[in-house]
Amino acid sequence: INFCESVMECNDGVSGYFWLFMKMMSRGIIHTFALLLSVVALGVVRGGLVPCTWKDPQGNFYDLSPLTDCARVGYSVSGAPGDFAINFCESVKECNDGVSAICQDGSYDAGFASNISFSILNEAGQKGVVLTVAGGTNDGCPNNRDRSSVFNILCDPTAHQPVINVVSENPICQYNFNVKSASACPTTPGPQKQNCPLHVWLVPHTHDDVGWLWTIDEYYQQAVKYILDTAVEALTANPARRFMYVEQAYFWRWWTDSNTSDAQRAALKLLVKNKQFDFVLGGWTMPDEACTTYGSEVDQLTLGHQFLLENFDFTPTKGWQIDPFGASSVTPTLSKLAGFDVQLIDRVTNKGEMQSNQRLQFEWQGSPSLGAKSQIFGEIMGGGGAGYCDWFGAFQFSDDPVNSTNVGVWAQKFLDMANSRKAWYQTNNLLAAWGCDFAFQNANNMFHSMDQVVAYLQANEANTGVYVKYATLNDYWDAVFASSKASPNNVSYPLNVGGDFFGYDDSLWWTGYFTSRVELKGVVRKGESVGRAMETLYSVGVSQGVLKDQNSNYLNQLIPLRLANADATHHDGVSGTSNPDVVLMYQNDLLDGISSANSVGAASLSEFMTQKGNSPYLSSSFTSLLTLGNNSVVPLVLFNSLGWSRSDFVNVPVNRKDVRVVDSQKRPVPFQVNPAFKVDDDNVTSSYRLYFNINLPAMSFATYFVMQTSNVDEQCVGEITEPSSSSDDDNVVHENEALALTFSGKTGRLAHVTNKIKNVDVIIKQDVVQYISAHSGAYAFTPKGPAEPLSARPPVNTVVKGPLLSETYSVFPCDDASSSFVKQSIRLFNTNTTSPDLQNYFDIHFQLGVLPSHHEIVTRFSTDIKSAGTYATDDNGFEFQQRVYQYDLNIQGNYYPMVYASYIRDASAQLSLIGERSHGAASLQPGELEVMVHRNPDMGDGFGPGLTDTDIVQPSLRVVASSPSAVPVHRHSYLFNFPVRVFVGKAVASVDAFTSLYATSAQFLSKDLPQNIHLLTFNFLGANKYILRLTHLFSVDEDTAQAQPVQVDLASLFVKLTISSVVETTLSANNKVQQSATPSSPVITIYPKEIRTFVISF
Repeated sequence: INFCESVMECNDGVSGYFWLFMKMMSRGIIHTFALLLSVVALGVVRGGLVPCTWKDPQGNFYDLSPLTDCARVGYSVSGAPGDFAINFCESVKECNDGVSAICQDGSYDAGFASNISFSILNEAGQKGVVLTVAGGTNDGCPNNRDRSSVFNILCDPTAHQPVINVVSENPICQYNFNVKSASACPTTPGPQKQNCPLHVWLVPHTHDDVGWLWTIDEYYQQAVKYILDTAVEALTANPARRFMYVEQAYFWRWWTDSNTSDAQRAALKLLVKNKQFDFVLGGWTMPDEACTTYGSEVDQLTLGHQFLLENFDFTPTKGWQIDPFGASSVTPTLSKLAGFDVQLIDRVTNKGEMQSNQRLQFEWQGSPSLGAKSQIFGEIMGGGGAGYCDWFGAFQFSDDPVNSTNVGVWAQKFLDMANSRKAWYQTNNLLAAWGCDFAFQNANNMFHSMDQVVAYLQANEANTGVYVKYATLNDYWDAVFASSKASPNNVSYPLNVGGDFFGYDDSLWWTGYFTSRVELKGVVRKGESVGRAMETLYSVGVSQGVLKDQNSNYLNQLIPLRLANADATHHDGVSGTSNPDVVLMYQNDLLDGISSANSVGAASLSEFMTQKGNSPYLSSSFTSLLTLGNNSVVPLVLFNSLGWSRSDFVNVPVNRKDVRVVDSQKRPVPFQVNPAFKVDDDNVTSSYRLYFNINLPAMSFATYFVMQTSNVDEQCVGEITEPSSSSDDDNVVHENEALALTFSGKTGRLAHVTNKIKNVDVIIKQDVVQYISAHSGAYAFTPKGPAEPLSARPPVNTVVKGPLLSETYSVFPCDDASSSFVKQSIRLFNTNTTSPDLQNYFDIHFQLGVLPSHHEIVTRFSTDIKSAGTYATDDNGFEFQQRVYQYDLNIQGNYYPMVYASYIRDASAQLSLIGERSHGAASLQPGELEVMVHRNPDMGDGFGPGLTDTDIVQPSLRVVASSPSAVPVHRHSYLFNFPVRVFVGKAVASVDAFTSLYATSAQFLSKDLPQNIHLLTFNFLGANKYILRLTHLFSVDEDTAQAQPVQVDLASLFVKLTISSVVETTLSANNKVQQSATPSSPVITIYPKEIRTFVISF
């Protein structure tokens, strides 16, 4: 017996049973009779369930099961004999009897699903199968012939849905179809699904956006508080119930809320211990995957995991990213490193095709460089675009609607939904994720109704073949893995290596959010940079005993930025897809946190500079520079948080041009004063900008001094060329020791770049153009057509030249506005040093806005680089994805997120663009690379809040022109995104007046880290424990020299500190990986793309 399926022992391969025999045991007679009736009845109703697989005499295996789907009406085709509904090896719903695989005109059965046979397709050079479906009705057929159908199914790997293009009738009542399908291509024999009942694992959950339509506090007070209060109550009342929670941003608020009682906390702890209440993912948020950096994702995950570890001794093991818009290749890497074994995602393109081909479950390898170290079991939530809400949409029981009179109806609805989905998976396990956004605000009502449905289904399991129970994700995936191993030949899942799921197409391409809310994206990146630097300073201060923080006053001042940075990683945070007041909440929280964290950094530096009880006052405010008086000196303390020495340029606002710069030894420092063009993103209004050259060791600070001088020979003011609109052919060239930039005298735009060191000469035409929105919004980018020029007129350029830099400030005329809304400044720094940090690049600083309605602005670089339609963008700043222009997609479908960088290259040249916030980027023509820098669709896309952005924003790009190499793009990504932090002291009378009282420099690392290793984290964890994370920047084969394993001696890494303990941990430092065998000399080897996390003590 095989009940609802065919049984292998039967010769015909279609019978559900061939002999019914049961021993008459104590209760056997009645049960045997009932079972006999059940089998016969089910055979009538379901008679079409036959294996749709075949092995031909040559050993080729064919699997046509993807062509069958009982959830559908079937495939419809119209031909000469009539209209047909087809479901191949399954019954089709349009047929009246419910057992036919094909019927004509809705009534004439043209072949029963229970009468299927296979044969070889006899067409020369063609692969495929012939599927014959016999036994249909004989109404009106000659010679009492039954109607039958023959499908000649040709192997076509591109036909993921069957193409039925010929219908004929020869002889009468035999219908012939020519079909093309990928399913008719021979494959390796796959495992057969076990013939056992369907197990539905009902997982109650809520998805609580950390800001979207409401602010975080509004959501907590009006929704989340009630979710958690009533969930604890409901689970306590019934031990069979389960509940799953994700976002620790809210759970932390509930746990620390004075309105949460001790009894509730105790009950919750017991529920966690009893595995009724489960934490999944466990991060602070469910982070966006397109616009976040991998460092910010690690930080928010650590914040949530450390909270769970401290309060519940709980370590999450399952990933749950069900609402971000697309999925990054970095997700499986970080999840695996965090100790997860499964990662579930939802919003991806082509989900329907994956369902049909049983591709919702797969092995997901994030990084080819890491191989199995980044490989995790992946699952895509089946169903609609937001499939995680499907079951809640069908069973929204907030009003407790189920009772004894209607429970059967609800149960049948549950069965129908479950059975319609079971064909999507290779095992008989189905996840019913019962929840949605802010679901279970009255958990008691929800569970009371569902309890009745579950009880009804459990009482009828024998008849329905569907088993239902409340579960956690652990229960579900344990069953999936067990079923996979138990199946004949084992279930084999497809392998996805190094791929992401961008962009996301849900009727419109969700590629606008890569750029939406440019101002917010800039503040988010600044918050991350400041947070990392100040956490490092604080941790060094505590570890060396310099910073006394007995009452955690300084630590408490770091917490606001930790929380704000973590909140902003939410997929409606940095993405820019929230309501305007919520966007403002993120920005204000970040700015307040930055200010608070900077005060900790200033205090830490002040303690390091203390001598003989004298401590300097330091601030992140530029007030002293903006009020610099005659004969005054202002000290600037500069901190380099990176693990490498750096040569760089510092840019600060000043109120006067008669200044000069010296170091703490009073040696002159190269500098230049230029007029302020309002393109610098520091929200400071000044008349001038002061630029000067600095050199700082790895993780160190040094003091420089800005002083007023009346000596004209000591002054250095950029020479200004009056604004002009070019109209002749005289080109303008700006150059330094490495680069020569040529500006066209005719167009006024950058036209050519020569890298004199790398011997690279390339046409690079930079322009700013505009897309006109058709149906764009915060999420979607939908232009009316190709980008258009702002104007036919050239920009008006002002050129400032001096010994330190050349600056070309351009005002672009805009025909759609009375005044220009696009201004930019291209800066090329001069240097006499051979440091690669100062070579190969120039910077572009924009001032954009207020944009007219329906405008989306891009900067486009058109080059003679033979890129052949290929380009690269980075996933989360971690690893590059190679993109290929898709001619079958529109403009917006070819846009991808650029978090740190993007590039095009050929055999001799490479153009790399590096941002200090996330953008959308594309290469729409060979040799082109464009970056969207601002957008104001001033409309909605139908997916949430519309986007009206009237901000004036100042994004920047670093442009690296070099020979093909990954080295400069990686290096400059970190130099550009983690700039030197500047602290300003009070004005003093002289340099000596300051240096005689205070120390002016210190170095915290004994030497530079290798150039391919980034110091990702050095954070105080508490009780003489510190998190240390090191990242290898390069992928395998990305560079001959740098993409190699490298050793780091942790014991000699820090100045003045001796490591007493080293414990390698998971990514979030919540579980031990390996105890160092030799803590006195822990030398580690870091391989390409590894992130290694350690908890160390001194």
